[in-house]
Amino acid sequence: MAKSKTSVKQKESTKNIPLARLKPNARVRPYNPTREILQGDLMGKAILECLKNNDPEGVMEVISIYLDTLNRVKTAEKANLSRSTIYHSLRHKNPTIKTLAKIMSVHNPMEAKKS
Repeated sequence: MAKSKTSVKQKESTKNIPLARLKPNARVRPYNPTREILQGDLMGKAILECLKNNDPEGVMEVISIYLDTLNRVKTAEKANLSRSTIYHSLRHKNPTIKTLAKIMSVHNPMEAKKS
């Protein structure tokens, strides 16, 4: 049986692509995804959608993104939970409802709308 050849490494295709240039009067506004993540209604909708689709891993991923946006250590202090509780519950993806409620209740969504 003949030895199969290894294909040549692909060249980078983005090297020669010119950068996009905006018109001088282009209306560009800054986008802050952190602000949108911290809005309570958006997080609630995402969690509800995951629950409707029978996707518990999705719920944990949404909560993990939420905690990554916030500071996990500060969240643990405010929620009166140990850091290990937060890390353990997210790692094993089976936290109690009580732990989830404490984690999610730390941030006030009204603060995000003001900023």
